Amino acid sequence: MATKTFENLNKEKKDQIFNSLLNEFSEYRLSEAQVARIIKNCGIARGSFYKYFNDINDSYDYVLDVVLHEVHFDVFERIKKEKNNTLNAFYESTIDFINKIDNSKYRNFYKLYVEYNQYSLKQSNYNYHKLSKDNLILLVDGQKISDFNKIISVYKFVTMAAHATIKSILMNEDKNQELSDFKLYLNVIKKGLID
Repeated sequence: MATKTFENLNKEKKDQIFNSLLNEFSEYRLSEAQVARIIKNCGIARGSFYKYFNDINDSYDYVLDVVLHEVHFDVFERIKKEKNNTLNAFYESTIDFINKIDNSKYRNFYKLYVEYNQYSLKQSNYNYHKLSKDNLILLVDGQKISDFNKIISVYKFVTMAAHATIKSILMNEDKNQELSDFKLYLNVIKKGLID
């Protein structure tokens, strides 16, 4: 992540550097990105870049963090508000995320992230077992599912399906078809939980 030196820069300079990073990472895979292009684009010295970030991966993590904070939201808040079918909250959250990213300046950045860059980063999988039981809610037709292992398995599968749907749409697959398929997956899960 960005160093304290970077955080102490004025907003205008930070924005200039951020925009240069965003441009680079929206046009090139992380493995092809170059500090030389970044510093040329924002007009800073190479030494300054390394005062602000440990390396190019560190600068990428900074941009990813900013992008996710701007376009992501707390799906668990939406789940808590859903009174009948938790899977609807996942579906609506996926649609909202797609619309938000699709109509933002971050679309190309996120497209390269889901297509290539996420595999270059050292990230651990989300551990649903660490969630508080207050966040592990699963309602199907108003009936509460209480088996936490089942809830965690459903959350994992639905999250993978949502991410696959987002990736397909960003890769220019038919949006309506992808969302229809995702809704079908959710209905299959719902029927399996009821039976």
